[in-house]
Amino acid sequence: MAKIPCFLCSKELQKRTDKNTKPYFVCDPCGMQIFIRGKEGIENLGELIVTLRKRDLPFREHAVVLYEIQALLTEMRGIKKEIKSIKDEFAPFESERDVADKERTLKLLNARIDNLLFQLDRIASRRA
Repeated sequence: MAKIPCFLCSKELQKRTDKNTKPYFVCDPCGMQIFIRGKEGIENLGELIVTLRKRDLPFREHAVVLYEIQALLTEMRGIKKEIKSIKDEFAPFESERDVADKERTLKLLNARIDNLLFQLDRIASRRA
C-alpha cells in the first residue's frame, strides 16, 4: 500500500482514492487533508512513493527521532501553559503555605523544562 509522511507530524499516511479515482491523504491527528488532482501531480506522487519505498528504513529512523522531539516539545508547551496558569491565578486570601507551595510548584515545573531541554540537547548531539 502506498504511504507518505505527514508534512506536519511525520505520521505515515495511507493513500486513499476518491470516487473519481484521484489520490488523497488524511492525517487525523493534524486534521490535514492532501488532495492530488492534476495529472502531473499524480505522476509526481507515484515517483515520490517509489523513492520513499527505497528509503523506507532511513525514514523510519528519522521518524522515530522526530517523534521523540515532538513529544518533548509537546510536554514543554503543556508545562509552560501550566506555569502561566499558576502565575496568572489570582488568590487574594492565600496562606503562607499556599504561597510556598505555589513557588515550589513553579520551581519544579521550571526544573522539568530544563530537564526536557537537556534531553533535546542529547538527541541533537547523538545525531551530530
